[in-house]
Amino acid sequence: MKNILFFTLALILFTSCEDFFTTTLKVDPPPHEDQIVTSAFFSNTDTSLVALVNRSSAILENSDFNTGNLSNSTVQLFSGDQLLTTLPYLESQFQFRFNHIEENTSVVFNPGQEYTLKVNHPDYEEASATAVVPNEVVPFRFELEEDAGIDEFGDRTDRVTVEFTDPTEEENFYEVAVFSVRNFDGNINFETHYLTSLDFNLEESLFDASLLSDETFNGQDYKLQININRFQNEQEDIQTFLVWRSVTKDYYQFARSLILQRNSEDFGPFSEPVAIKSNFENGLGLFTINFERVYPL
Repeated sequence: MKNILFFTLALILFTSCEDFFTTTLKVDPPPHEDQIVTSAFFSNTDTSLVALVNRSSAILENSDFNTGNLSNSTVQLFSGDQLLTTLPYLESQFQFRFNHIEENTSVVFNPGQEYTLKVNHPDYEEASATAVVPNEVVPFRFELEEDAGIDEFGDRTDRVTVEFTDPTEEENFYEVAVFSVRNFDGNINFETHYLTSLDFNLEESLFDASLLSDETFNGQDYKLQININRFQNEQEDIQTFLVWRSVTKDYYQFARSLILQRNSEDFGPFSEPVAIKSNFENGLGLFTINFERVYPL
């Protein structure tokens, strides 16, 4: 009986003192100053140059593609002091992906050469970023072996092997992807493969690609093996291709930071903030030029 009385009094006490144990703190968000945000991912294979120019937004601001779009912006590409081109602004249904485009470009990106992208808008200070095109690293062996392994779900996989010589005395970063062209009764489908590997140097990248840093094998021959899902429809005509890129360090860090941010969101309120890599002065975003080749397997 005494225990029941004790718990009853305790319940009344905590109920009546609810305001004592509940505290509301009013915290003002940190001050925010809008900046130009630019995404420009170029490659030596580009026939069109595209860029997305927006503005940054405060934490509590309800922003979308329309309110963030900077319609009066200009984007110029330089090699040294020479203006190579100005990317025209374009109003289009693809505005969430790009709002500047130069189609059928005559710009040629040369390995080892430095390029600068300058972005201007009447309401903001000029934002600029510089990228050096990576030197091409040509694999001396690449092949596809069918039905060569098993993935974590017990399904059979094909295996892609790539061997190359990493240049000495410099940091090198690579990105690899594999896609297939499937032809079934004249219906053509393009499908990017999901990559898995036991190689501890291989890291997840964007769009089902994988990244590789030469930190542990600088200047050496390297053998990379990755597994891809199999297509077992014998009535299909299938051609598989390897996409092999030499990428900039900025791109490597940018892609890794995006993956880390995405993974941290799984921990909800316990996640740690992840800073997204940016290489713009007086702005945010990324400008990069990667060197790419596509090899049939």
